[in-house]
Amino acid sequence: MNTEHKDIHKIIPYGEHLRGFANQKFLSNSELHRILKERGIFTLNTEKDFMVPLLQTLLLSPSEFDQIREAFSTKEDNVKVFSREIKWNENIQIYSSDSLIVDVNDFIKQNLPTCTLEQPIRLVPVDNNLNHLRAEFTIKRNDINKSWYEQTNLFFGSFDFINEENGKGRVIISHTAPETKDIALFAVKKQIDQYKKKGKISNDEVLKKIIFKEFSNEERFIFFFRLTNHLECEYFSCDNIKDISMRPEDTILPEEIKWMEDMNKILLSGKSLDKKFFIEENKFHKHLIIWSLESVYIFNFKGVTGHFTVSFGFPDFISSKKENAEFELNISSISPTKSLDTKTRKSLKSQLLSEMDRQKSIVYNNFLNYKERGGE
Repeated sequence: MNTEHKDIHKIIPYGEHLRGFANQKFLSNSELHRILKERGIFTLNTEKDFMVPLLQTLLLSPSEFDQIREAFSTKEDNVKVFSREIKWNENIQIYSSDSLIVDVNDFIKQNLPTCTLEQPIRLVPVDNNLNHLRAEFTIKRNDINKSWYEQTNLFFGSFDFINEENGKGRVIISHTAPETKDIALFAVKKQIDQYKKKGKISNDEVLKKIIFKEFSNEERFIFFFRLTNHLECEYFSCDNIKDISMRPEDTILPEEIKWMEDMNKILLSGKSLDKKFFIEENKFHKHLIIWSLESVYIFNFKGVTGHFTVSFGFPDFISSKKENAEFELNISSISPTKSLDTKTRKSLKSQLLSEMDRQKSIVYNNFLNYKERGGE
C-alpha cells in the first residue's frame, strides 16, 4: 500500500518532482482537470500526457497542492492466498498460550534489510475458535532508490493454522508483496517446529502443497474447470470465464490448432472462453499448457449480493519456479450491487476469499480421489 511521504506537509513540489507525483495512477484525470480549470486553464484534451506538462509549469499554492494530495488516497494492495494441507495429531487443541508470538526480527534483518516490522507477530484465535489461529502483520519498506513519493510503502500479510476435524487441517498464507510472503513462510516454519516439539504434529509431517508438476496437461484443465463448475458452495457460483493464460506444448500439434505452434504465450480474454473449441474439446488439452484462469462469480453472502472476479493458477510458472510453481488465488475485483463502506467491503472480500480457498481444498481432494479411481 502506498503511503504519503513523511514530510508531505512541509513541501510543495514543482517541475520534475511534481510531474512524477501527478502521473501516479491513484490520481485521476478528472482531479487534475479540475485543478487546471480553477487556475483558468481550460483544455480539450484531458489525458495526463497533455495536462501534467501544463501543471509542471505552475507554482502551486499550498491549498492547490492539498487538493492533489487529498486525491492521492492510499490504495489497498490485492491480497494473494495459497494454502497447504497439514495433518494434526488426533484429539489436540492447537491453541497454546506459551507459543503465540513468532519472532522474525533476525530473519528480517538478515534477508529484508529495507523492511521493518510494524508490530510483533502474534497468533490469536479467530472468533474464539481455539482450533483456528491467525497472525496478521504489516511491514514498512523503505526504498531510497525510488522517487521521493514512492520511498515508503506498507504491506500486509497473515497466516492461519486451522484444525478442522479428524486431524485434517490447513495452513493459509496471505500476502501482498514478496517480502510478506517470505516472512509468512518463515514464521509458519518456526511455528510448525514448535507444534512438533509439543507433540501436536508428528515429526515427519510435511505440508502438502499444490504444485504445477503434479498435474498432466489434461488434469490441469480438469482441476481448473472444476473450480468454476463443480463448487459445493451456497454463497457463490461461476458466471463466466473471462481470461485464460496458456501455451502450446512442444509437440506436433493437431491441424486445428497448428496456428499456435510459434506462440510462447497465449492470453485469451473475453466471455465464455470455455466454449472455444480448443478449450471445450478434451482432445486438445494434452497439447496445451494452461497455468492461470480468471473467472467471474455471482455471490449472495449474508444478504449482500454482487459479482467478484477470481484469478487462480500457478503465477510463478512463467518465472523462475516453472514446474515447482505453487497454486495461488486472489480476488482481483469485487462489485457489490449496493454501496458498502471501506471496512465492510474489505471484510466481505476477505470472507469470500477465505471461502474460495476452502472450496479449492474440497475440489483438490475430490480431484485426488478422481485420479485414484483412474479418472472415473
